[in-house]
Amino acid sequence: MTEAAHPTRGKQAKPTRDEVRAAWDRLRTAAATGSVSANAALIALAEKHPLHLESTAV
Repeated sequence: MTEAAHPTRGKQAKPTRDEVRAAWDRLRTAAATGSVSANAALIALAEKHPLHLESTAV
């Protein structure tokens, strides 16, 4: 990925609350439009199961 796509954050390793909220929104939107992998990811995350996203694009 390029620097423009992900701004440098220094030593911060975890995403911000806004970034997490945006990721959930993207996942919900993908699930709402019929993405099977997004639906599976939402179920797994809600039930605190590990995710194995080897070859799936959400």
